[in-house]
Amino acid sequence: MTMLAIVLCLSWLMWTLSVCWRHRQHPDVAGSLTTPLLVAYASQSGAARALALAQQQALGGPAKASVRALSELQPRQLTQFEKAIFVVSTYGDGEPPDNGRRFYRELQALTKASGANALSDNPGSDGPHDTDPGQSLLSSLTYDVLALGDSSYPKFCQFGADLYTTLARLGAKAGAPLQTFDQQQLPNVAATTGQSWQLLVRQRLNAQTEPGLFLLRFTSSQPLPHWRAGDLVAISPDNNPDIAARRYSVAAVPHDNEMQLIVRQHIDEQSQPGLCSGWLTRNLVLGGTVNMQLQPNPSCHINDEQAPLLLIGAGSGLAGIRGHLAERVHLAKQAQQALRLPPGPVWLIYGERTDDLNPLLKAELAGWQQAGMLHQLDYAFSQDPANPCYVQDIVQKNAAQIARFIGTGGHIYVCGRYDGMGSAVDAQLRQALGTTTYTHLVEQGCYHRDLY
Repeated sequence: MTMLAIVLCLSWLMWTLSVCWRHRQHPDVAGSLTTPLLVAYASQSGAARALALAQQQALGGPAKASVRALSELQPRQLTQFEKAIFVVSTYGDGEPPDNGRRFYRELQALTKASGANALSDNPGSDGPHDTDPGQSLLSSLTYDVLALGDSSYPKFCQFGADLYTTLARLGAKAGAPLQTFDQQQLPNVAATTGQSWQLLVRQRLNAQTEPGLFLLRFTSSQPLPHWRAGDLVAISPDNNPDIAARRYSVAAVPHDNEMQLIVRQHIDEQSQPGLCSGWLTRNLVLGGTVNMQLQPNPSCHINDEQAPLLLIGAGSGLAGIRGHLAERVHLAKQAQQALRLPPGPVWLIYGERTDDLNPLLKAELAGWQQAGMLHQLDYAFSQDPANPCYVQDIVQKNAAQIARFIGTGGHIYVCGRYDGMGSAVDAQLRQALGTTTYTHLVEQGCYHRDLY
């Protein structure tokens, strides 16, 4: 393990112990929880949620601390708590995760409202020593913020920093300085116990002239674990635990009786393959063993099988898309056997660089379309000489149809790169659906983004 990883892991451990110590310095009267302790999280990939659950256990379990996603809280509910610990990730360009957007927007609105009220009550106050107008609403709350992020991005842990500052402006008292951690270096507490898988098939899905896109199929001699479409696996290159694990979207469901991944071979500026992608797509021999840790990702689970489902992705984003399609196929078989209504309609918009896709991939998607599992299938090929097109262009072109298809109760799942595809698709969806419907879908947990 590198010295940096050791330092970060020790920092995380010391933060956890310090929170426990500060809490136990003020025990509850007669051992009962008279003023609840809150552990709140905002998580896009499940890491912050898992850390929040671990924090709850470190503080004594559910009897001592409640765990809630920010999407389940109203800012004014914070006045009910004596202490709140926030475990939050930063997403995209310094943004809150999807399940923290609404809470943070309302928290900012409280800050502005408090400021406006204070100015109207005291219009002549403009001196540098005036009381901060927001310092009253949360004056009874003590808080800590643990911010997770990726240090390779310029706005590292930005949402955690913004939340820390906003809470202070509303009068809450910080129990400790803001704690920031590189998510890639922290122990993977979100993952289940590791399992060994043997590479059964490695199949190229795109043209030889492009960076390789590979379907990897694995089998295991151990009983298959449980997972759901939308979940991730963590893999360390060469099975070396001292190297930070890479996370990949799962492209199968347990009923496929195997694990499947779809991996893009990363090539750097020196024409060298990425540590993990190169190992998986080039150097790992058939029959070779890969240690994987399943990482639940509840924000990308789709629990309403009757709802219309729009799947959007490009490149290796096909992995998460295929997982959801496989889950719908299994649900359709269950519905048929139980004489229930079949799952709702599915529309797939998928993009690659050229139309030179593996015939087996095209045949699988076409087969699902003919069987009625895929109600609409649109391709976008960005380097097509006759008609270059991106998935966001398909969304823009079909904006009115997408709005009708989703309505107010459909689900949207987007998988692939955040830069370029993910951000552009988000902008087009916001325009197609309108602000009201778009916000409603986010707040109801119907907009699922597995972007990296």
